[in-house]
Parts: sequence; structure tokens; C-alpha cells
Amino acid sequence: MDEYDVVEAGTDLLLGDSKSVLKKIGLSIFEKKQFEAIFVSAGKTVAEYEKDNTEQNEIRKILFCEKNMRLLANEISKKNSFDWLKDLDRCVDNLLSTSELDSINKDRCKKHFEDIVIYEVKKLFPQRYGSYCLGDIHDNVNSLMASAKYGNEMLYKIAELMKQYNDADKQQNKTTHEDWQDKSSYTLHKWHLERVEVDGIFAHKDSYTDDIIKLTETWQKERDEYPGWYIIPYNTAVELSMYTDENGLLQKHETEDIDVMLDFAYELCWRRIKTMLPYSEYEVFHLRQIWDKYYVKIKENAGGSDKIRKWFYIGQILLSDYRESMNWNEWQSLMDILTVYQDSGNNGKVDLMIESAKACYFQLDIPSLRKELDQCDIPKECYEQRLLVIGLELECGKLAESLEKLKQLRQDLIRKLDENNENYYLKSLEASVLQLLSICQQAYSLHKEIYEFKQMGIDEILEEIERKKEFFDWESWKDNVAKELFNHCVDNQFEKETFELNRRTMTICSYSRFGHAEGYQLYKVLEKLGVPFKCGCVTVVSDMELPLIESIYDFNNRLGLLLLVRCSSTGTIEKLVNRKFVMDLESGYIDDALEILINAIEVNVGEIIVMGNGFSEYLAGHIRENVPILLQRFSSRASERVQKKELQFIQRIMSYRNIPPRFEVTKLMDELLRQISERMKVKLLPLMMETEIVEQVTMHSRVDGSNGIDIFDCYFNKQGLDTLFEEYNVLIDEDVINWLLKDDWKSDYEWKAKVVRLKILDEYHLLSTKQHDEYVKLIWANIDEKTQLPKLTGYYLWVYETLPYIDESIPKLSVKNYFITYDIAKDSNDLYLKQLTLLCANAELGYWNEKEVLIILNKISKYWYKIAENTANIMFEDNSRNAVYAIAAVLENCNGMISDEAREILIKLAHEMNEKGIYTKCFDIFILRDEQWERDVQENIFAMNESQSIDSLRAMEKYIKRYPDSVITSEMLEKIVKLIELRKEPGLLSAIWILHNLVYTKNTVIDTIGIERIDRLLFFLAELIKYDNAAMKDIKHCIELRQACAALAFRLFDWKTVNCGKGVENWLGFFNKWREICKSSDEANEVRNQWIW
Repeated sequence: MDEYDVVEAGTDLLLGDSKSVLKKIGLSIFEKKQFEAIFVSAGKTVAEYEKDNTEQNEIRKILFCEKNMRLLANEISKKNSFDWLKDLDRCVDNLLSTSELDSINKDRCKKHFEDIVIYEVKKLFPQRYGSYCLGDIHDNVNSLMASAKYGNEMLYKIAELMKQYNDADKQQNKTTHEDWQDKSSYTLHKWHLERVEVDGIFAHKDSYTDDIIKLTETWQKERDEYPGWYIIPYNTAVELSMYTDENGLLQKHETEDIDVMLDFAYELCWRRIKTMLPYSEYEVFHLRQIWDKYYVKIKENAGGSDKIRKWFYIGQILLSDYRESMNWNEWQSLMDILTVYQDSGNNGKVDLMIESAKACYFQLDIPSLRKELDQCDIPKECYEQRLLVIGLELECGKLAESLEKLKQLRQDLIRKLDENNENYYLKSLEASVLQLLSICQQAYSLHKEIYEFKQMGIDEILEEIERKKEFFDWESWKDNVAKELFNHCVDNQFEKETFELNRRTMTICSYSRFGHAEGYQLYKVLEKLGVPFKCGCVTVVSDMELPLIESIYDFNNRLGLLLLVRCSSTGTIEKLVNRKFVMDLESGYIDDALEILINAIEVNVGEIIVMGNGFSEYLAGHIRENVPILLQRFSSRASERVQKKELQFIQRIMSYRNIPPRFEVTKLMDELLRQISERMKVKLLPLMMETEIVEQVTMHSRVDGSNGIDIFDCYFNKQGLDTLFEEYNVLIDEDVINWLLKDDWKSDYEWKAKVVRLKILDEYHLLSTKQHDEYVKLIWANIDEKTQLPKLTGYYLWVYETLPYIDESIPKLSVKNYFITYDIAKDSNDLYLKQLTLLCANAELGYWNEKEVLIILNKISKYWYKIAENTANIMFEDNSRNAVYAIAAVLENCNGMISDEAREILIKLAHEMNEKGIYTKCFDIFILRDEQWERDVQENIFAMNESQSIDSLRAMEKYIKRYPDSVITSEMLEKIVKLIELRKEPGLLSAIWILHNLVYTKNTVIDTIGIERIDRLLFFLAELIKYDNAAMKDIKHCIELRQACAALAFRLFDWKTVNCGKGVENWLGFFNKWREICKSSDEANEVRNQWIW
């Protein structure tokens, strides 16, 4: 209690306000919200620590609900401060007494709840914590108050009383661990560090040697006095890093004695290992120079044993750095040398075995990791190394074995401590072992569904961790790093700027402790503990996983990649690895990352198959869950060299059998194919056609009951690739074609895969006439009895109209029958609308007759009136828009030739839709077109409402195609170009695609605005739509715009190359500007792939 509180309490006592005295010195220090929060949080923990759905669990949730906890907190806060623990005990008993919990459950819940509350009180209000265990002081206060005489004597006694209280509290805390720690060892944790003032690199060259020796001697003295922590306390690590500065002297190995430099480098490395901060490229370079120079001396048999030990130690640090940077050539070179001298290091042989295992882990090679761990013969007394091996075995999924080994390790440490209770290192190591033991025990209990049964044992471990915080405090590390990461995120989020106009700030220099390497420090702490991000169902740093990985990625993206693979949640990847993140990465790194990720799946496919559909609790599961997402995202920047590897990877992975459905290999294949250029697909087509047909089952089968998809279901993204087929002179091996034509299929899937592959070969004239006829027979050899169409499950209906047929009436009758008979209003299935829109776009004009159009419009009208009953539905607007597009497609296909009845239906429907905010201009053109309509659409494209603007643009596109010779068409084209020139949003993207569509169809109406003008427009857009443009905050939209521009430029180049100017050709007049953009390795593949040849 501080002096101010004593005076205040004494004053109230003198004035006779005894209640105020209790208020001043008691629990009133808790503000209401803080106090309630402790109880609510504790209640939630107790209510939810069980993962089962038993009746007992439901009772707990009711008893420890938020409302009850707030009432309990309010009740306790009213009680006498010194008796509050007794009151807490009584109130919890009352709460539990009327429940139907069994007696064992009641005792556990009570203990668990009260332990949490007491712990939180102690943590948040340590100066008041001792009151509950010092009840005699409370009695003294009451006695003192009862017999008090108002005066200074009473005030003095209160002050004395509070002094006794504080002394008792200190004594209580001091003797917490006296049973197993003597007084002499207790003082070891006080480590005195000294700041050494040297001029370093800025001193005169004659002073370099003296400065190096001065630093070396001071650092050696401090190392000798090191208390022995296995993991240094956070605050001490901060202090040590502040006092560890080589002042540029590390680079003086060229002029200084190599023995002196080796000693200096050794002391520097020792300190850096303790602080767990990353090494800079400068430090690694010069450490390697020193190491190499002393290695020459060793080979000449001129090195002393102590010096060789230090040399070996530095080599181990370099080895670790090369591993974390995934510099495998240097790593292997160094490992080969160190293996020869492994007896020179402290536990050198064991440490190198563990380093080899870690290398396999970093290479994401689980089979090799298992082999390395099997060969690790760790002596019993190498406790630290045993912990590291257990952590790696845990990554392999050996939870039960790891738990038993941890228990044995702890027992061995305790027995060793019985022999030497003064060994602070062993005490620190035991406290560290408890962290992994706690996590493994919880994970194992959850896995075996015996958490409640093991709760008491888990609580005991947690209590032991709490008692031994002096030797290792995980929460301190975690909380302090979380704070630093938060500060870093805030600094990145908010930029300081001047409030005044016409002024700006400029940062000349800035200071940071080590960038934001605190994240790396926590990673190293976890590594030394052997603790993964996730162990079974238990996550360790889930609340700070994202900023932690992000901070590490900033200075070591190889290590960052590993942590992304190992992160506990795919959500972390989805949040961090966004479009901006990927676009900011160097192209060389992207390719390296993709090769690492591809290899991770291939070498571990056996592990993935064995684990089946189990949850992603260990490394194999995280490779299965996280690597596909990373592959999909990084592949958006893959070079053509790596795209080739991706295609070869797809061929291999799609040929594996027994891949579990949880590993969605078909989704991965589909996403990768979207990012690979058509050029590369055509080039490798002969190889890909040889891919074995294996149905890859997915977790979610289609509505039609089918599961996997073949490579060629989604192989090409574009049509009309004849030029590429001619360029690469594509020929398919006759044996492959004969295999595909062979009528020996054993399943509908195998038949479909053959048909789809042959369809591609037929489209690009790679089948002979005889082979074509056999292909047609194969198509119609497997017919659905109901539809009389081939069983091409999963395909849109318009595809059937493109297939070669034996009887041309069959596809049309069957497809039409679906649209005429299907009741869309009953099923509310918008797939009908999408199917209809695509069919109209791909079918010949006049596909629908007047009667059929009326039937379809009636169906869509009924469907819309049904969904309009609930306009609050989140999908109402999207479904309504699909209905509008389907109607417009039908009307465009029949060239607006509809009956009066159909016209009346549409006029009414348009009116109703408009009233509900659904724009219908794109089908109004066929029923309501007049001068007012023409004026409206030209004005509406500049509207700020996105739906209104885009609907009007679509309507204008239809008008231009329908009336190419109209004066209004020229006006509309002018307005579209003007919108693009103004870069008006919303609407810019749609406007560019409209120009693209007109050029793609070689519509001569484009000549009315002039090729040169579009040419200049493309040049203008290339300069303005850039990723680093401050106005382009939305990277995804920027990619979409550049994709549209590249597509327009390519189609323009392909159609009218002779008319292109500077926008299409570069300064030498040979190459298209956008073509050069599409060659850039810094460009997104969605943009690059628009330039097809």
C-alpha cells in the first residue's frame, strides 16, 4: 500500500468512517469492469474446456454463463476485502450445490475456476494479492478499528500494520520455491552487464586491436558470470542486445590476428545466440570469412583445441543461418567440413545429427526427417538435445511417443537436480520442458477424448509452470513480443503527416532496435522449446500467428515460407498472402518458392495418403492443407520455366491412386491451370495427353453425383488456338490416340475423360477421318436414358450442341426439352439462368422460336416474382441480375422476334424490377427502345451506381452490335471511349471489355472511332494503370484493368497490326507496348497470359 493510501485511510479512520478504510485498503482497487472481466473470462474457460457434447458439459455452460459470472463478481466486490477469498469459495459452493453436476466434476470446476480468478488477481493487482492469505492482518485491522482512539497514534499503527503486510507479502513471494532451490542459487539470476565504450570502426586503425580485445575480455567475463538460463528472460535479452555491438570491428579480419578475431567472433556469436536475434548479411559474410581463415590454420595443424572448439561453434551458427535462408549449397559444404571435426565441439556429433534432421524439416521432407530422427542416438545426459528431438518427432505426428519421452526427460532432470540443486541451467531447462509437456498432454487428452479425465493432471502441470516462472516465463516472452508486433502493425498502418496544407514530412533517418525481429526471437524460443505452432488440436500462438509470420517474412522470406506452411490456420495464409503481398515479391523468389512447394507435396504424398482424411494436426496435415493454397497464390507470378514444372507436377499428382478426398488435388489442378499460359499448355499437350486416367475423389461431390475432374476438363482457358498448334507443330502419338479410342472403359468417369481428351484433338484437327468416326461412336456409346444425351456430367448444356452427332436432332431436342420443362420457380435454381445465357451465346441465331421464347420468359418471370418476395435476401440482387442477363440473351438470340404476349410480360416485368432497383436496360432494347431510352443509357453509364452504369454499358454493347450503321451507335462508341479516357469508376473495366469484344469479333463498327485512337488510349492506360500508382489502392482491380487492356491490345494487334502506332509498337516500331508488359516477370499471369502468341 503506498503512502497516499495510508494517509487517506488514516484520515477516514480519524473521522469515524470505518467502511471507507476498508474501501481504501481493500478490493475497491478493482474497477468494476476489470473485476467482472476476470470472472467472466474464468467462467468461459471452465465452461468450454470440454470438447464433448455431454449433458455435464451443457450444465457447466449454464452454471458458468456470463450473466452468472457478472452477478458473482458483483457479489464478491461488496464483501470485506480481506475475506474475499472465503466469500468466493462460499459463493462458488452455493452456485454448484444446486446443480446436477457429479461430485468429481464439481470439485474440478471449483478448483479450476478459483485458480484462474486468483491468478488473474495476482497478475493484475500484485500489491493487493497477499490479502487473501494474510487473514491475521485483516483481524488485526478489525481489532485496531474496534479499540481505536482518534489521533496520530492510530495513524502510525495503521502505517506499521501495512508495512508488516508488505513485508509478509514479500517474504511469501520469496520463499515460494525454497523447497527445491537454495539461497545461493537463487541469486544467480542477477546478471550484471556492462556497456563497453569503444570507437570501433571510426577509431584510428591503431586502436582496432585494443577495442577488439577490450570487447572480447568484457564479453568473456560476462559469459563466465552467465546465470545459466536455457532461455534468457525477455527483458534480459533486450538488455543484452543493447550491450552487444561489434561497432564494425568484425570486418577487420583482413588486418587483425586471426586468433584474436576468432575469440571476438565467438563471444559475439555467444551473445547473439542468447538474444536469439537474426544475423545480418554483413555479419554472416564476415563470420564466414573469419571461419574460413581459421579453417586454413586448422588444416595446417596450427589450431589449438580451445580455438577449434570456438571455430566449430561459429560453424554451427553459420550452418543454422544457411538452413534458415535455405542456402543448401553452402549448408552442405559447411556440414561436410564440420562432420570431420564433430568431436571438437561440445556434443558436436549429436548437434550435427539434429541439424541434419532440422534441414529435412526445413526442406519439408517428412520421410527423410523420420530417417534422420531414427538415426539420432542421443546420450541420456544431453537433455537439451533430447528436447529438440522430441519436438521434431512431434512434427512427424508421434504424439503419444513424444509425451512419454517428455515425461521421462523431466524425471531425469529432476533426478539430476536432486544430485545438484544449484544447477540453474537444469532448473531453467526443466521449466522449459514443462511448456511442451503441457501442450502435449492437452493435445493427447483431446485426441483421446479424455480431457476431463486428465484435467487434474494438466492443471498440475500448469501450476508447476506458474511456480517455476522464475526460471522460464513463456507468458512474458509472448506478451512482450505481441506488444512489439502490435506497435509494428500500428506503425505500418498509420503514417504521420502534417495537418497543414501544402506541407509534407520527410524522414531522413529512423531508429529501430532490429527492425521488427521480435517475431524472429519468439520463433527461436519456440524452436528451443520444441513447440510447434499447432500440436494436435492445441494452438500455441494463434492470436499472433499472422503478425509473427509477417514480421519474419520481412527479413527472411525463406523462413517465412516455412512458417506459412506450418501455420495453424489457412486463414493466416488467406489474410497475409493477398494480391499485394504476391505482387511485391521478387520474381526469382516466387519461382524458388513454387519449386519448394511442389517438392513438398511430391516427397510427402505417401504421408498424405497414409493420414487419410484426418485433421491437419502435424506437419503432413499442414502440407496437405496449406501448400495447395500457397501454390495457387504464388503461381499467379510463375515464370514459363516453372509453369512447365507445374504442368509436369499436375500430370504426376493426377496419376496417384488413393489420394484422400481431404487433399483436394482436383481443385489445386484447376487453379494452377488457370495461371499457366496457353502457349505452355499447347507445347506440352503431347505429354499431358499421356496422363493416366485416375478419378480423384473430392470431399464434395457434384449435385449429379460425380466427383473428380480430369485434367482436360479445364485444360485450356481460351478458344481459337490454331496459331499456337501450327507454331509448335503439335502431333500426338498414335498409341495415345488408339488408347483413348479403345472401347474398354470401366466407368463413366474413364469414358468421359477419354471423350473430353478426344474432343480437344478433334477441334484442332489432330484426328484422322477414321479416328474422328471412331470418336463419334465413342461419344454416343454411353447415353443417359432420361435425356438421351451422352453422360458428360458436370458440363454446361451448350457443350452438347457442339459435339459431333449421329442424329443431329437428338442434342437440340434434348437440350431444348430441359429448358422448356424445368420449373425454375419451384427449385429457385439460378444455374438454369446461367445455362440458358451460355447456350444463347454459343448457339446459332434463331435457335429459339417464338413459342419457345414465350414459355421460357414465363418461367423466368415466375422465378423472379418468387424471389422478389424476399428482397432482403443477400442473393436477391445477384439472382435478379442473372435473370435480366438470361432474358437479354434469349431476346438477342431470337433477334427480338417475340409475340405480343411475351412483350407484355417483359414490359410488366421491367416495370416491377425497376421499382425494386433492378436495372433492365440491356433487355429493354428489344421492347422499349426509343429516343428516351437512347438518351438514358448514354447518361447512365456515367452514373455512380455500379449496377446502373454496367447495365447501361451492356445495353449499349447490344445496341452497337444490333444497329452498327446507326448514328446513335457512333455516339455510344464515343461515350464509351470517353468513359475510358476519364477512367471513370464504376464502369471502366466493363467499357474496356466492350471494346475488346468488338475487336475480337472483328466488328467493323470499331473503325468509326479509329484504330489510332484506341491505340493512343492503350498507350495512355499503360502509363496510368500501374501497381505502384498511388491511386491504385485496390491491386486486384488494377490487375483486372491491366488484364482487359492486355487482352484488347492483343486482339487489336492480331487483327489490324498494319494500322498500329506507338501504343501497339515500341520506339523501334516492332513490338507492342502491351506485349512488352506481358513479357515482364513482374507482371501477374492473368495479364501476361492475355498475349497468346
